[in-house]
Amino acid sequence: MTLMEQLENLETMMVKGRVPGTARTLVNQQKISALINEMKKNLPDEITEAESIVRQKDAIIKQAEIEARRIRAYADEEATTIRQLAEEQSNTLLTTSQEEAKKMIQDTEISRKANENAIEIESVANSRAGKVVDDAESRVNTILHDAGISAEERRNGADNYAREVLFTLEERIADTLGQVRGGIDLLDARPTADVAD
Repeated sequence: MTLMEQLENLETMMVKGRVPGTARTLVNQQKISALINEMKKNLPDEITEAESIVRQKDAIIKQAEIEARRIRAYADEEATTIRQLAEEQSNTLLTTSQEEAKKMIQDTEISRKANENAIEIESVANSRAGKVVDDAESRVNTILHDAGISAEERRNGADNYAREVLFTLEERIADTLGQVRGGIDLLDARPTADVAD
């Protein structure tokens, strides 16, 4: 029997025990005491349910953190790969331009032109290498930024879900406790007499 059903039984006992034509109520103290004791036993079940919800929230947050770490590790690995590729491309371009420059310098007839071309090629190679590195850095920053946003959204979603469930449970428990307190106060406020069944 749920706590709500027990409270309804308590209310029914009080209504049935009303003495006609008066505001007094005659109740069976043993039945009411037994019912109140049973409700007290069921209260820990409600608390256990709340603790279970908190544990679920913690598990969701932990899973989101693990996912965030995995995404960050993947982003770091991707960034390292992109940087390595950019450096390799940069070194290849520089090596190629230097070799071309040397070949041009070796030709005495076009030595001056070779020097000019070598400088231009090296400049273009440096510019390309810088652009490749900049692009790599930009991609890395985007991946890291997206990973951070994704982790934060999951963490916030888990928090919001747990908060909504706990608020609902808190309202149910507060309502139930209010009804129990009202019943106890009503019993304390009225003179009672033992009635045999």
